[in-house]
Amino acid sequence: MTDSINPRRLFVGRVAAAIAALTGIPGIARAESLTTTLADDSQLDAWIRQLKGKHRQLFDAVDVNDRAMLMASSYLDIYQNDFGAKLGEVNAVIGLHGLALNIGFTDAAWTKYAFGKSGNVIDPSTKEPAVRNLFATGGELSVDTLQKRGVVFLMCNNTMRRRSRALATERGETFEAVYKDLEASRLPGTILVPAMAVAISRAQENGITYIRV
Repeated sequence: MTDSINPRRLFVGRVAAAIAALTGIPGIARAESLTTTLADDSQLDAWIRQLKGKHRQLFDAVDVNDRAMLMASSYLDIYQNDFGAKLGEVNAVIGLHGLALNIGFTDAAWTKYAFGKSGNVIDPSTKEPAVRNLFATGGELSVDTLQKRGVVFLMCNNTMRRRSRALATERGETFEAVYKDLEASRLPGTILVPAMAVAISRAQENGITYIRV
């Protein structure tokens, strides 16, 4: 006896065929397998998978100051000193976008693109707009010090692309040249994510709590 055609099954079949046509992969099983692989193995989420602690917090920084670093440092200290958390049980992440993106660039980029002037960051040693990244090295709350404590720094590619367009127009250069230069000028160990809003969303989906600084 021949089964009657179920409209819902027909629709699902057509969707599967469309996926197969777009991906070049025949059959719904292969299409589902591809989706699972992309979701599980995407390098875009590698930074999330490296966080193995029971307590995981993302600090979302939008301004060029050390507030996010202070909060991340305090977060680690309190869990270790007051709650007795062991090394690796607590993870802190700092997301840099907006003006805070400047925190993730080298001294050379700060000099070249006048980030101190545009971000109103004054170098205490010169009393002038900073031509070096005051947040990069040396201090208790510096990027390199916190990285040694396991803090992960994310940089928003969406913000970097917008910044590149603005700087290219201002300097009479191409977007491609400025973007390539900024990408190469990131501090060692920083992680470029497609967009901070998406990174925050995916972090929360994976059980990482969130604070906007």
